[in-house]
Amino acid sequence: MAGQSNWRAILSAFFVGVAGAIQVGRVAPVATFLQQNLELDLLSVGWLVSLITLASALFGLLAGYLVVKNGLRASIVLGALLMGCCALIAAFAASVPMLIGSRIFEGIGYLVVVVSAPTLIARDASAKDVPFALAMWGTFFTLGLSIAAFAGGIVSEVAGWRGWFFTSSVLVFLAALFAFIAIPKDVKSTEDAPDVWTTLFEMPKSAWLLGAAFLGLTLLTLSILSLLPTFLVQEHGFSPSAAGGITGSVALASIAGSLTYGLLAHRFSDTIIASGASITLIASGFLAFSNVAPPMQIITFAALSIFMSGLLVAQTFAAVPKLAGTPRLIGPSNGLVAQLGSIGALTGPPMVGALISAADWDAIPVVVTGFTLSFVILFILALKSHKATSLGKVT
Repeated sequence: MAGQSNWRAILSAFFVGVAGAIQVGRVAPVATFLQQNLELDLLSVGWLVSLITLASALFGLLAGYLVVKNGLRASIVLGALLMGCCALIAAFAASVPMLIGSRIFEGIGYLVVVVSAPTLIARDASAKDVPFALAMWGTFFTLGLSIAAFAGGIVSEVAGWRGWFFTSSVLVFLAALFAFIAIPKDVKSTEDAPDVWTTLFEMPKSAWLLGAAFLGLTLLTLSILSLLPTFLVQEHGFSPSAAGGITGSVALASIAGSLTYGLLAHRFSDTIIASGASITLIASGFLAFSNVAPPMQIITFAALSIFMSGLLVAQTFAAVPKLAGTPRLIGPSNGLVAQLGSIGALTGPPMVGALISAADWDAIPVVVTGFTLSFVILFILALKSHKATSLGKVT
């Protein structure tokens, strides 16, 4: 942590993260255009949407090790440039394999950014500002997806899907330029860094527990947001466009939740915040996904659920520097959190969809309860593990 926060560097890292999240959400708004122009089926479109998270699901921990070793500024800038180049290639792609290949490599750039950016924020924020700075970082994904959904629809109507892909690549290049200017040059450490296997075995138990907790939280959030539009259409007669608009508005509650954590962090303990948010989330899950509930009740309590999940996302990111144990392990710990969260992003929606198909919509509150309990239990165990390790070092 820094003695005084470098907000230029912090904000530039945040903007690169938002630009990266825009790339994650870049495909969905133009799915219809892609189907028509390239004769894609829904399965191929689904792969284009999700493949950007594949690298994170496979190599998150390794990326955390490498970004610290190679420098955070260089990693953020190069990761953003790789995303921009891949988006540019996709804009001019003449075949589906080229689109899919660029999407896979784009995922590598995205992984590098989402691991190095919060690590840099934790390094360049003062102890007083760390909770707020990382709470702000916790909004990057939802904010980027929201911008993509809004801007993608407008730009593609005027310039087609290729024009939208080109525009999104320009956004990433601009964010990379800002980061290159605003973030101080990396200072090479004079100490010999341990190899990746040594780093792996040095990772504290608390970091593994935190990553596992975030897996449950990712499954929870994606379950709510991926199932809500279908629930509104099938059980309450909403049109697909109305259900999609409502879900997009509900998703924005995550941003407010993340920023709220920044206000609460200095006033309450992590255990109280996690427990209170989890209890509220479970209760709101039962009130939101009820077949007999009026639409306003569903929307209100779905938004409250996402608000609380956003608060817990921010709390997770803010806990990484503390639970990592040492500054050298913050990067790998962020990588571990990103990796397990991406596994949840890849597996969550189809897994929950299969469960709903077998057990009907009444299973959603049970799913929400299970994933929420998995988060809060593992999160509290991570805190206790860190406390026990710290006491052991003192004695």
